[in-house]
Amino acid sequence: MLFHTRNPKSAPAATLAREQKRDARVHLGEEIVAGAQKRPMVRRLTAQGVLSWPSYCYGLIICIVITTFDRLVFSPLAAFPGPKLAALTNWYEFYYDVILQGQFTFKIQELHKKYGLIIRITSTELHIDDPDFYEQLYNRARKRDKYFYFSGRFSYASDSFSTTDHERYRLRRKAMSPMFSVKKIEDFQPVILAKVEKFCRKVVRYQDRQVLPLSRALTALTIDIITEYAFARSYDHLDSPDFKDTFYKALVAIYTVSYFALHFSWVFPVLDPEILLVVGMRKDLAGQVKEIRDGLNDAYKHVDHPTIFHELLNSDLLKEEKSDAPAGHVTTSWALTVASFHIKLAHKLKQLPYLNSYVHEGIRLAHSIITRDPRLAPDTAIKYRDWVIPPDTPIDNPGLERYFVPFGKGSRACVGINLAQAELYITLAVIFTRFTFDLHETDLSDVQMKHVYLVPYPKWDSKGVRVKVKGN
Repeated sequence: MLFHTRNPKSAPAATLAREQKRDARVHLGEEIVAGAQKRPMVRRLTAQGVLSWPSYCYGLIICIVITTFDRLVFSPLAAFPGPKLAALTNWYEFYYDVILQGQFTFKIQELHKKYGLIIRITSTELHIDDPDFYEQLYNRARKRDKYFYFSGRFSYASDSFSTTDHERYRLRRKAMSPMFSVKKIEDFQPVILAKVEKFCRKVVRYQDRQVLPLSRALTALTIDIITEYAFARSYDHLDSPDFKDTFYKALVAIYTVSYFALHFSWVFPVLDPEILLVVGMRKDLAGQVKEIRDGLNDAYKHVDHPTIFHELLNSDLLKEEKSDAPAGHVTTSWALTVASFHIKLAHKLKQLPYLNSYVHEGIRLAHSIITRDPRLAPDTAIKYRDWVIPPDTPIDNPGLERYFVPFGKGSRACVGINLAQAELYITLAVIFTRFTFDLHETDLSDVQMKHVYLVPYPKWDSKGVRVKVKGN
């Protein structure tokens, strides 16, 4: 390598000036590097031209001011009553549902008492406590989208429950509805009865000795029925010792984490390993779908009852829409649990009017899906009294004292209503006309709603409904 050194004395003045400036810049750079090694990272970044901490703070303040004016002054919802903090930030909702653990529903009730029938509960959402408005909002004949914000609760939006678009949901429901028809459920009743008989054989083993964890047992029963019906592959949770291996804890975990996931969707399944059980079930079912599509699994063709595969694999749904996992066993098992707690009139269940009333009250007291379920009218404004609600505004209306709609209403009502009712009637009619139960260390607080996570949950230290089997 050849080095050439210039003599400053022989260099032209202009060239000398340029080199002096260059040397000055090099010297300055050396000073910066040397100083950066002794100074905090913030000063190093500042010296290289990156924004300083004061600049970041000023920018943050400007963003907060702009957001405040946008949500409290310029928003189409600015005139609606409600706490300004709730309108300003979703951290208000986060505090009550995550920090205080499923309490936002109860807080909304308090806000209605203070602000009136229609209130703004988040920056984008309205809440109406008026049964007369229910039919207008949850209307089968009108186009209603689901609130996209809520689809992030379970880390996926490709199933029917989380589908936001009205037309896409209609496509999915059209494929699902035939298998949940009254005729199909009637054909499936012998299978339900067989599962209930298996449940009874397990219960007999607890007679006159150990305590029966009835809540867990009913959870095992419902998941076995649903997985057998939907996929021709029962998970056989009834065979689990003391009914310990059920999805109960996993679903508690996934529902509690779901409210955190509304704000931070990346949490699944980071926060709670129990969630992996449900994730594993979803992967297992997706694997079944793939095997059937590839011709490697034809077991579903040889069962005596319809399955979800019979309907979905012959539908026009896209491939990614054919792996919906069954939903609803939580609400069904909880309704059975609540009904089981109120067993004083069980000896009269052989009379059909008593059985009807018993099932009806069990469903009513269980509350079913208890969280708010907002709807949007994407194309038109909705009028409520003197208020005009802008299009595409999520609205919810849970004031259902005058209505008995545990399975919902409108175009998104529960597709599995017939299966759920069949499970409830057959299970309660069989077990409470065959066995006598005494509650064991169980009181009303074990079936009372204390936390709202999609479905109601009692106090966290509850051991569920436990009974002693006295005879049959």
